[in-house]
Amino acid sequence: MCLESALRVPPVPSVDELVPPAADLKVLRSFASKRNFKRAGRRFRKAAKDFGLQPDDRVLDVGCGPGRFAVALSRYLNEQGSYVGLDASREAIDICNRFIGSKLPRFDFVWAEVVNQRYSDQATTLASEYRFPFEDESFDFVFSNSLFTHLLPADARHYIGEIGRVLKPRGRSFNTIFLLNDEARRLLAREDPTHVLPYELDGVARVKDRERPEAWIAVEEEFIREGHRAAGLRIEEIRYGAWPGRDTPGVGFGKKDAVLGVKG
Repeated sequence: MCLESALRVPPVPSVDELVPPAADLKVLRSFASKRNFKRAGRRFRKAAKDFGLQPDDRVLDVGCGPGRFAVALSRYLNEQGSYVGLDASREAIDICNRFIGSKLPRFDFVWAEVVNQRYSDQATTLASEYRFPFEDESFDFVFSNSLFTHLLPADARHYIGEIGRVLKPRGRSFNTIFLLNDEARRLLAREDPTHVLPYELDGVARVKDRERPEAWIAVEEEFIREGHRAAGLRIEEIRYGAWPGRDTPGVGFGKKDAVLGVKG
């Protein structure tokens, strides 16, 4: 074999080669069709690029699920860029490593060993005490979709702190959240609201189910703002979504609000 052939970089697999099979996605109760999987990933990528994601960034995807964002980044990140997915579902991490990580050398998936009613019955660490298994200032961009809609307030505050810790100076964070503010409360108080949130939680959140609060959580905007300040993150923008009844396209996927932060 000639030297040129030996040094040739293997081609990046096609998107269809990276998407986990429908049977595995159904096990995860996720998007079972390649079409929906790929469409969601493309929307994540577009929104992240709009907020400054660069091809050479080191990306952390917190709550990566079945790897939609990872697959969407497979042909966007260059040889200097890299991706790490973190999730409390060991099953999701195993599937992502098998179908995505095994084919992309700069893409890794890590199991977050945190107590979770839905995804993990083996872990013993509380989310409010879990330290992300990464060095300080090791990522350029941190993304999460619908992670904070399932975190209790103490857990959410801690995770914001961890995001601030692992971001490099001037690094960016992009998290989708249900934010409670005056406008959201006014819309939710209408006769036929889009969501009914009857239960207060810790004075800073409202939930749909008192017995399973993590199933759906909306958090006070000021609580999230204060958490960002404490983590050294400056909120550059909030793009409000349609979830409480607004007529807005929001961030371009889903109906949640998007909080866009910069470190330093």
